[in-house]
Amino acid sequence: MSFLSRLFGKKQEPLPAPASTEGPAEFTFKQRVEGFWEWFEGVAPRFYQTIEDKQSTTLTDETSSAVDRFLPRLAWNYGPGENRRGHSLTLSGEGIKPEQILAEEWRKRAPKLEGWTFYAERQASPDPGDFTIRIGEIEFKPIEFWVTPVIDEEEERVDLSVWHPLADGENKGAFQTVLFLFLDEIFGEYGTGRWIGSIDIGKDKLAQSLPITELKEFVEETVRSRAWKMHVPFDLWSGYRIPEDKIDLNRPRLDTISGSSLCFGPLAGFLDNPAAAEDPFCPLGANWIYLSFNSSFFGDRNPVDVRGDIEERIDAQLAAAQAGKHIGGAIGIQRSYIDFLVFDGQRSIDIIRESARAAGMPDETRIEYLAADKRQRGRRLF
Repeated sequence: MSFLSRLFGKKQEPLPAPASTEGPAEFTFKQRVEGFWEWFEGVAPRFYQTIEDKQSTTLTDETSSAVDRFLPRLAWNYGPGENRRGHSLTLSGEGIKPEQILAEEWRKRAPKLEGWTFYAERQASPDPGDFTIRIGEIEFKPIEFWVTPVIDEEEERVDLSVWHPLADGENKGAFQTVLFLFLDEIFGEYGTGRWIGSIDIGKDKLAQSLPITELKEFVEETVRSRAWKMHVPFDLWSGYRIPEDKIDLNRPRLDTISGSSLCFGPLAGFLDNPAAAEDPFCPLGANWIYLSFNSSFFGDRNPVDVRGDIEERIDAQLAAAQAGKHIGGAIGIQRSYIDFLVFDGQRSIDIIRESARAAGMPDETRIEYLAADKRQRGRRLF
């Protein structure tokens, strides 16, 4: 669904699939991205001129239909290009990490088109105080939002207490939507996710508040004085382990003693209840799979080094074919695991199989799906 249709609830008719995307039962992420760029290359000159003529609103239906067809769940918008030159197209995960990861993969595959810049995050506005957002009959202006920032030294973020005349009552939902849109305008999507912590709504701290338009200066000074570092979602990993009192050798992956993940949220749901686990990458044609093998395979060797070498070798082959990426792994008491996000269905699995065999993985290695409704596909890799 496009950014505009999310914001205003506008329904769009789906774009008929081009002949090149008809046929395969599985519309993989790789096929979706290739189909999108084939479509956009064809319309790019016309779209560029339309925006130059200040008629960009006439592109709404056509763009929404294409995004909904190829890359649903990603939001879109047009804007200025890099260094304010030319124009840009942004496809954004809107702060949802699985979708942010896939949006970045979409951006990495962008063709070079004259005058165009492509982003995988909503960009900060050079003048975030100079616009209004209308939802229904209500207009919101940035100057109406008052915030009290509180520095969280441990989490390296700034918590906010926010007040607006419509913060309570029947317009609370609209207020919350606009608040996050304004924050993205001020910091950009990644900046909001990195620097803004918890948000409380109310006027308890109104006496210490400042206009939201002055928040960026406060945060920038806070970040600079404390030397906090910027992190982007597709490079931010989490470590984890199963507490001793929760270890269960009879449940999938609950023997883990040390693991890391690029996207821990879905894995946490799997560890909590495998029978109900969902894969948030599936709606965009990607799949979270993992290799499971006996930890005795390591023998006297360093498990971290051995697993790391295998991960790198498989990841390199997937990257060469734009067919997937390594997103985590774990060492367990009985079994150990390597996680991959696959972009091209069975073709990705074939690459993993060939690479894993070349890396010397044991014959009993199994390939499993994170999603409960695909669990029956789990099987021996070789």
